[in-house]
Amino acid sequence: MKYYRYLSLCVLSSFCLSSCQGILEENPVGLATAESYYTTPKGIEDGLKAAYTPLRGFYGRQEAYFLTVTGTDMYTNGFGGATNIPDINNYSPNFLGSHPYVRVIWDNFYVGINQTNAIISRAPQVQGINEATRSRIVAEARFLRALYYFHLVRQFGDVHFTLEETQGVETEARRTPVATVYQEGIVPDLQYAVSNLPAKAQEYGRATKHAAEGLLASVQLTLGNWAEAEKMASAVINSNDFQLVKNYIDLWDINNDVNSEVIWSVQYTDDPLTNGPGNEGHLYFQFDYTRNPAMIRDIENGRPFQRFMPTNYTLKLFDLSKDSRFDGSFKTVWIANREGTINGKKVVPGDTAIKIVLNPVSDAVQKSVPYWLIDFNDKWVAAVTDPLEIGGASRRQFPTLRKYLDPLRTSVNATDGRRDFLVMRLAEMYLIAGEAAFKQGNNAKAAEYVNVVRTRAALPGKVADMQVKATDMSQDFFLDERGRELAGEMHRWYDIKRSGKFIERLMKYNLDAAENVKATHIVRPIPQTQIDRVSNPGDFLQNPGY
Repeated sequence: MKYYRYLSLCVLSSFCLSSCQGILEENPVGLATAESYYTTPKGIEDGLKAAYTPLRGFYGRQEAYFLTVTGTDMYTNGFGGATNIPDINNYSPNFLGSHPYVRVIWDNFYVGINQTNAIISRAPQVQGINEATRSRIVAEARFLRALYYFHLVRQFGDVHFTLEETQGVETEARRTPVATVYQEGIVPDLQYAVSNLPAKAQEYGRATKHAAEGLLASVQLTLGNWAEAEKMASAVINSNDFQLVKNYIDLWDINNDVNSEVIWSVQYTDDPLTNGPGNEGHLYFQFDYTRNPAMIRDIENGRPFQRFMPTNYTLKLFDLSKDSRFDGSFKTVWIANREGTINGKKVVPGDTAIKIVLNPVSDAVQKSVPYWLIDFNDKWVAAVTDPLEIGGASRRQFPTLRKYLDPLRTSVNATDGRRDFLVMRLAEMYLIAGEAAFKQGNNAKAAEYVNVVRTRAALPGKVADMQVKATDMSQDFFLDERGRELAGEMHRWYDIKRSGKFIERLMKYNLDAAENVKATHIVRPIPQTQIDRVSNPGDFLQNPGY
């Protein structure tokens, strides 16, 4: 199923960024260097493959989930997040540039940027390849460079911006305005990629014309260029190269992660030699089912780190009478995998052990059934308490996001998941096009785009009930609809930020964050290691408020 393997950057790169923590001095006798290896057709292709490697340092990694999923209206800290890494979600005064997660993301993307810069600058000198191949190589690298910068400017604001390969040690860095990074880097890179990438890659997992169109649609939506955003999203839709998967839940079948809806995904594999740390998402959105007397940790249900818990807003976002996306996104029933006693009744493997419902249930009813019946009362879980009994407020008890569950792991404790990370899929293009049409005042067209997605999401016999009208269109509607469709898919922090409703929605829906969140938090702190390393600190200041 997996077609495209990434190469390690360590072997092929001959640079040291200002973001590196130290300088490695070597005498590489007989070792390939960029100067010698990137001059050949195979060398430049291998260097391009290495430029994909930082994708696995973000998509599917704990640091990135914390910086894109939590600290939003949709997700707050579960028990594991609240006890281990509370500061990001809570916008605590302790969330500073010294936090390791911002350093990991920063360093990872600058490694990728320098690698892409190397490929872009060296490809024109390579002999033995035709111009179409050369243009495709450069276009792939420019797509990746745009993606890396797109994450950096949204996370950190003004960042160091360069389109040149760093060779040797550089100690100076300057913060370039966000607008310049978009105008001189991200947008022209993606326009070049759209013009020079094939519609279908020779190796699944490589960047394509449609991936570039989809990313440019997201960029233009972020910039407020509504017509361009709709144009790019519509180009993907109208290409007819993609189709919505018939049933929403089928998107998350691990044996179906190469499907007709995926525009572009980051590849993972079942080969431990090439999978690296793997997609770790299966660890973090988990209910701790192992505390149930009839449950023991197994591969199918996962290893529950309990980092991320859906907010009350998220649990109330879905109309369960007509929308399949709640059950398609969340696991709420666990089947016993050992004998146990619940409420005085014997439970054997195959019986229901846990059931979560989204409505209040009396204590008497909860105690009368032979399983844990966990109800939702729309009360915020305030303290980080850990009651063993059901019915008390606990950050261990919440629906599990099924999108990252990985029943194909090699053992119950394995963390290296093999599920691909779906970065772009067709449903999001409809939502981008719809939001862009709404912003242009064409509410009827906006509703038309959205209704394609909602038709797929409808329960049997409920298609008509799921349709929305022009009068339903609003910014909050699109935030809600993106929440229903894209929950947990690493879009949310960016969505509420670009909407202009960042503080408003956190104050309203994430009470853990509400106490501390302020305008400062629209960007993250610059890593302190970066600030400490530059020789011109007056030109590279920390973001205000950190």
